[in-house]
Amino acid sequence: MKLALILALIALAASLHAQDDPFIDHGVGSAVAESRGFVAAQDAEGDPLLIALSLDQSPRGWILLIDPLSGETEQLYYPEGVPNSPPFASLMSTSGRFYTFAGKVLLEFDPAARAWLFNGIPAPSEGCVTGSAVIDAPDGKIYAGTYPNCHLVSYDPQTQEMRDYGQLDDAEHYVSYMAADDAGWVYAGIGTARQNAVMFNPQTGERIQLPAEDQRAVGTGVVFLGADGKAYAKVGETWWRCYAGQAEEIAADQVAGKAPSGSIGWGQREAALADGTKVRLDLPERTLTVTAPEAEARQVAFDYEAEGAAITSIAAGPDGDIYASTCHPMHLVRYDPAADALSDLGPVPTIGGGNMCAMTAAGDYLYAASYAGGHVWRYDPAAPWQPSDADAPNPVALAQYKKDLCRPRACAADAGERWVISGGFAGYGLCGGGLAIHDRESDETVLVAHEDVIPYESTITMRFLPDGTLVGGTSISTPGGGHPQSTQGTLYLFDPVSRKVVFKTNPVEGAAEVFSIEVGPDGLVYGLASGSRFFVFDPQKREVVHTEDLSAYGGMPRQTLTLGPDGNIYATFTSAIVRIIPGTFEHEQIATPPASISAGAVILGGHLYYASGSRVWSYDLGLD
Repeated sequence: MKLALILALIALAASLHAQDDPFIDHGVGSAVAESRGFVAAQDAEGDPLLIALSLDQSPRGWILLIDPLSGETEQLYYPEGVPNSPPFASLMSTSGRFYTFAGKVLLEFDPAARAWLFNGIPAPSEGCVTGSAVIDAPDGKIYAGTYPNCHLVSYDPQTQEMRDYGQLDDAEHYVSYMAADDAGWVYAGIGTARQNAVMFNPQTGERIQLPAEDQRAVGTGVVFLGADGKAYAKVGETWWRCYAGQAEEIAADQVAGKAPSGSIGWGQREAALADGTKVRLDLPERTLTVTAPEAEARQVAFDYEAEGAAITSIAAGPDGDIYASTCHPMHLVRYDPAADALSDLGPVPTIGGGNMCAMTAAGDYLYAASYAGGHVWRYDPAAPWQPSDADAPNPVALAQYKKDLCRPRACAADAGERWVISGGFAGYGLCGGGLAIHDRESDETVLVAHEDVIPYESTITMRFLPDGTLVGGTSISTPGGGHPQSTQGTLYLFDPVSRKVVFKTNPVEGAAEVFSIEVGPDGLVYGLASGSRFFVFDPQKREVVHTEDLSAYGGMPRQTLTLGPDGNIYATFTSAIVRIIPGTFEHEQIATPPASISAGAVILGGHLYYASGSRVWSYDLGLD
């Protein structure tokens, strides 16, 4: 009797604590994983075995082994200590072993034994291997090219020795293609700002660049092993045939066909079994399409456990709901506060593995800008979700600026809801992103290039002043591999009618980014720059009136600053929620989140909504 009473009191205390806890975990927005490469292998009995690489927010990364006939699966997690980092490039080796890189970590897998054989880091300075830059070489080694410093690395399966040979290009970031000949030379296709192709001798360290400097335009050089055993390289419209470190320029009609290669990019979704059966994978939808020779395609269902896709942006919709976009793959998630219901609306096939990087409401619609196609979207929450409907798609793409707005970071609407403006980073190899300006009155969208905003910088945060002037903050970064041209981020004032910048300044000396801004009820612009450095800008005086270091609160997720209904500004740092009091510039930490904040926030109904990995969270600000 006494024990029952104690247990009841414990349960009551826990219930009361739960009711008092202002933090609520609303759950995983989209419980899917993205395919990061897909190959066919064989098990120990010689039966077909499919290997699907994955990406989700699980604490440990995993591959999925699938029987293509039955759909039976085995979810095999990375070895202990290997971080859950996305694979970009893999190799089905001629030896029958499978190689991939989880971030910077090389993994060796034996499909027959269904076991990991090795893991290690060949180049600690590097982040990952991309494209198809991991290959078999005739000397029995595995070679790969790395990002972000274009190192060449190797692994010897016999001795398990790894080696880093150093940089193949002194300035570029991406090795996307590789080949090796039987004379001991390795060839690499490099980009993205100034395409290149190099020949490298691992024995001597000799490196030879093929193109002249004036041939190196924006893009990526291409190399491959020809069926004749020679390597072929292309930069711009120029071709070379290479062997043993010697190269000759050739005409395009002299290029040999490609030799078979086991290199696999992260977008590989199809494989062929030994009997010619074709298999297509849809990992998010948990289905295989299997087409045997001279037979009808059939669907095979399978399953796995996933922590879901990462949420990268969050916004309040026009309908009073909260919307979040995931990436890798992109799904749009909706949370209905009234019903306390979280739902996954699904993907936009055109966006694929990208995301709606920034969203805002205007009128009856939710507007968004997406990576990597640079689309501007309009979504009607009151209409059916049908992104693939050819006649009446919802959401619908209004415009596309793949070159100028490849990686959007900001989207804002003015108080009168005439203008919806999106900004972000330019495409691969480029420097400086433009603004996409949508006029809701005319239903027209135009691009203002970076040269007419802040040359060679990209707008990553924006808000409107009460008079309709746009305030923008820029980054000098070039995440697509371009070369930065500026030294510090800019805060600017922009007239959307004339499409002219009317004022600009560098609010924090030396800061590479003006990361997040918000307009207070006092008309001042409150901002955070690189390093969590706080500043306040007076648009009337056109001067910075306050600066302060807030790095003690932690790092900054996207959408750090947001205005509350109480007139205060709230900041979501990675490990703190902070209230900033306009006018006084005072600030205080009001809460410590149970899990790190990765995106957000937006305030609706007195609750601050944000994301932690794949999960939607809210915090009760106590404003009722």
